Amino acid sequence: MVKAKVLVLRFSSIGDIVLTSPVLRVLQEQMEGGAEIHFVVKNKFKAVVAENPRIAKVFTFEKTVQEVLPSLEEEGYDYIVDLQNNVRSRIIKRRLKSLAFSVDKRNFAKFLWIQWGVKGHITHIVERYMNTLKTLGLRDDGKGLEFYFSQQDEMPNQWGDYTAIPIGATYFGKKPDILHWQEIIAQIPGKKILLGGKEDMEVAAQLEGLSNVFNGVGIWSLGQSASVLKNAKMVVCGDTGLMHIASAFQRPIISLWGCTRPGLGMYPWRSGQGSVIIEPEGRGTKPCSKLGNKCSRGENDRCIHHLSMAKIKEAANRILG
Repeated sequence: MVKAKVLVLRFSSIGDIVLTSPVLRVLQEQMEGGAEIHFVVKNKFKAVVAENPRIAKVFTFEKTVQEVLPSLEEEGYDYIVDLQNNVRSRIIKRRLKSLAFSVDKRNFAKFLWIQWGVKGHITHIVERYMNTLKTLGLRDDGKGLEFYFSQQDEMPNQWGDYTAIPIGATYFGKKPDILHWQEIIAQIPGKKILLGGKEDMEVAAQLEGLSNVFNGVGIWSLGQSASVLKNAKMVVCGDTGLMHIASAFQRPIISLWGCTRPGLGMYPWRSGQGSVIIEPEGRGTKPCSKLGNKCSRGENDRCIHHLSMAKIKEAANRILG
């Protein structure tokens, strides 16, 4: 039987792309005859999918999907699975004219919750991704996320038992400042390895002098950072892409939440046993923003700075104990 040819659209960012991995697995394993999967992503995020053996071809663009449309038109897809569902993905669907299934991003429900405090039905994004496959008769297999990196990126464990701490995030509402990171790190016993991109190096430089802290920020590639996460005994981080990679390796995660909240559907998906979600205290349950780019109390008093240090310490001791 001929494999179905399927185009999956998810342009950004690291976490959102990692969260598509159950869809790729189910397409490949449950479709009768299997599936040849192609993926469209922004070039800056190509590394997230480059090593995934479930993807036969990756198409990348810098600024506009017009860059890849001629190549996509030559392929002749049976189906398009649109996990981006925006103006750019709709351009691709209109041009290719293949049977398409699009994710429900629940943007109106998120708007009502953020603006008016009316909490509607917002399931996890993985569940909504998987719902795009129901018409094809495919179902969630319960196996969680996947992330692949090259053998060359495998990092030898020279630290023994350690906690990995990704310190970065795209928006200020998702990441503590230097002083609060110092306070958080003080609650975590044992060795700690900092992870992040070049944009986080200034913060990391002021944290690496703390006791038992090793700094890999801006030094290691995404694949090397993933290797460090895979071998960590515990991961402590905000709502960021590396959190979802840690979930793919089923690490116990202490996830720290500020202006975004887990109820928006981006909490760690099927992470390791003992994982804990910690939300700010005294700030209610309503998110300040969908992306973490706004705080209702202002940038200088952001919600991520109202986490209970006692809860972080208790969770860390229990997981590591």
